[in-house]
Amino acid sequence: MIETNETLLDRLKGVEANDAWREFYKNYWSAILRYARKLGLNATQAQDVLQETMVALMRILPGFRYDRRRGKFRNFLLTIVHRRSLAVLRRARRNQNHDSLDSLPPWAGSQSLAEELSVPLDTTEQSEAERRWRESLAEEALAKLRDGETVDPQTYRIFQAYVIENKPAKKVAAEFGVQENAVYQIKNRLLRRLQAEVARMMRDSGAPE
Repeated sequence: MIETNETLLDRLKGVEANDAWREFYKNYWSAILRYARKLGLNATQAQDVLQETMVALMRILPGFRYDRRRGKFRNFLLTIVHRRSLAVLRRARRNQNHDSLDSLPPWAGSQSLAEELSVPLDTTEQSEAERRWRESLAEEALAKLRDGETVDPQTYRIFQAYVIENKPAKKVAAEFGVQENAVYQIKNRLLRRLQAEVARMMRDSGAPE
């Protein structure tokens, strides 16, 4: 978000920021849900993570001062999403009367945003968080490609069969009645679009490409 979209960040901090928040929500709500699901939360719990993340951002961003020397906005966003996910998971385990919560850090259930942000993710945790975030954005980009109006449904089904389901190109060509070379062309064209969309979303969330 910071590297190529600092204007949006500034708009989110403004008094009249409704449109900016709608834009941010539209871009990232699904990726946040996917991230929470990757940590083992169910659909309802993931919705809680999304809501708590948005509330946290709304509370913090008006006074947020970005300094490139202190890291990317990505780190700030990932810390909130990751720890909101752990907090929801911790509450769920407590509600299920789990006695052992040793796998979660003691601050995981804290409602103090200042406390959450004051303790940085360690190297391993940061690496795993970034990996899940990349995967979440890639899945969201794929969903946009599938559900958008710019890709013919059959073209996407060919791409899905060859790239996602890993069927042989010759078999896919026969199944859809196209030349084998067309299967390769579809793969290359849609992969370029996916890569461009993921790169855009990564830049807009302040993450490296």
